[in-house]
Amino acid sequence: MNIWLASAFILLLLICSISDIKKRIIPNQLVILLLALGLLQSWLYFYLADALLGLLFPSLLLFLAKSKWDFYIGAGDIKLLSAIGIWVGWHANIYVLLAGGVLALIYAGIVSCLRPGQASSIPFAPFLSAAAIAIYAGLVIQHL
Repeated sequence: MNIWLASAFILLLLICSISDIKKRIIPNQLVILLLALGLLQSWLYFYLADALLGLLFPSLLLFLAKSKWDFYIGAGDIKLLSAIGIWVGWHANIYVLLAGGVLALIYAGIVSCLRPGQASSIPFAPFLSAAAIAIYAGLVIQHL
């Protein structure tokens, strides 16, 4: 496991999260960099086929759900989840989505209790990123 690649993964997720919080946008350049580094990491240390399935499976599911129903998730969040999938694989990417959703629901519940009657959107990237870092750390520990 390369500490530099893992550090880049965490740093890029942090930058994506800050951008989503401040501007409600996740820059495509950051997602492409995450994709490229994730492919390199998967090619060197894990299974490339699992990484490619991680890119496609949960993200395709969200894209189809967003196009079929009135589903409130941004395209940047879907692209970020695709990039995360390359790093963690498709099985773990499902857990990233679930854990990120639970964290976002907890946050939304707290915000709605503190500011009742104010409906607002919340950035999803910080919750996906937190879940991805935790699950990636678990995968790294598992491979030691």
